Amino acid sequence: MTRSGGRRLLALIAVFVLPQIASAHVGSPDVYLDGQAGPYRLFVTVRPPRVIPGVADVEILTTDAGVRDVRIVPLPLVGAAAQFAPVPDLAERSPDDPKLFTGHLWLMTIGEWQVRVIVNGDNGSGTLSVPVPTLPQSTLGMKPVVRGVLIAFMLLLSIGFVVIVAALFREARLEPGVAAGADARRRGRIAGAAAAIVAAVSISLGNYWWTAEASTYAGYIYKPLQMTPSIISVPRVASGASRSRISPALQLSIHDPGWIFTRRVDDFVPDHDHLMHLFVVSPDLDRFWHLHPTAASTGAFEQLLPDLPAGRYELFADVVHRTGVPETLTASLDVPATNGTPLSGDDGEWMGPASNGHITWVRDSQPLTTKRLTMFTFRADDESGAPATDLELYMGMPGHAIFVRRDRRVFAHVHPAGSAPMASLALAAAPTHIGHATTPVQAGHETHASLPPTVTFPYGFPEPGDYRIFVQVKRAGRVETAAFDAHVE
Repeated sequence: MTRSGGRRLLALIAVFVLPQIASAHVGSPDVYLDGQAGPYRLFVTVRPPRVIPGVADVEILTTDAGVRDVRIVPLPLVGAAAQFAPVPDLAERSPDDPKLFTGHLWLMTIGEWQVRVIVNGDNGSGTLSVPVPTLPQSTLGMKPVVRGVLIAFMLLLSIGFVVIVAALFREARLEPGVAAGADARRRGRIAGAAAAIVAAVSISLGNYWWTAEASTYAGYIYKPLQMTPSIISVPRVASGASRSRISPALQLSIHDPGWIFTRRVDDFVPDHDHLMHLFVVSPDLDRFWHLHPTAASTGAFEQLLPDLPAGRYELFADVVHRTGVPETLTASLDVPATNGTPLSGDDGEWMGPASNGHITWVRDSQPLTTKRLTMFTFRADDESGAPATDLELYMGMPGHAIFVRRDRRVFAHVHPAGSAPMASLALAAAPTHIGHATTPVQAGHETHASLPPTVTFPYGFPEPGDYRIFVQVKRAGRVETAAFDAHVE
């Protein structure tokens, strides 16, 4: 295939595949899921490759000792191809933990995929699908050892080529046993010099081709949607008032940086009843707001601002495309002191020093480490210190947890079912059951029965450092938020 033909093929791939690409969270690419595969509860971790094609690492931890085997297979998240899975690979049982299975899957193309997990055991079989974004996040440099070996072979081949050509022109016409004369030696030297030039030009052209292809691939590295915040004034009529007053509002303008010309900014779908979940934090993480802007126009959202102290704030906005693909948009904004609008609905805030309040982090003394699935359990207490009995579903879930590293380079919005947004899970797991089989999560918004006082979030820290964890639950119609500090080794 010619180079121009290859680029045309990549362009076609971009048109049909890349519009389904995006990245949830910031600096936290691994996917964690607590779900049901039929009668079996599974804790699944998928570590996508940073380059495509690449190998994804999959870990499946079961709670049932009767599991005989686990098989895994990658396939598209949506479309006809999602219904025709190839032969699955057999995951390997860990010799140290019989309930842990591991496997590796090649992800060959860019797009939003799913890892389908098939479990067979004493209680029958079950299937669980995990949505996984497969997109290039970086380019990998060649290892020094490989580079050295290739350079050595290149020099060997080049020298051999020059020697062979020089010998050919010097001795090809000589009779056996006849020594080369001055003319023959001159022909050999000229031919050898010409061969050296040909070898040098070939190496230069090869290097040019290599650099051009690397540059072309670098252009396909994922670039998230960009968000430009600004503060505007909007008229608002307060309840019971006869006249409107001007209230400060946050306007968010979303635009594509030009990575994918077919990517849209008007195909967002509700996730937990909202098109956007906006998290506003101060640089010291001592102030936190969870807001829900509404769509004002194509690629534009607006949110009435609450009371805000003057300062600089970091914004993290979660959206989900119609294909089930999530993105997290980031921005920063300098805000003057505002006399805003009281919070309402599902909006929540937290200000003050890190403290438990009426929410307790139930944890052991084990240190927190990176890239290890950890179950973060929190308990809500009433005013007397007893476990609370008035918990309600908060946007269809028992709770929400937001993990932010102190430098704000890591951000993850996690639910009791895991790190993937529920809109993506709904597409990936149509025939399966997400979340605990006995929790109200399965019933979604239709269930309003009393919840247990504890809520658990499966997550693994991607990098070491100091983190703050914001935990939100809903009690008696009121959103409560607590903050906890964590050091990760």
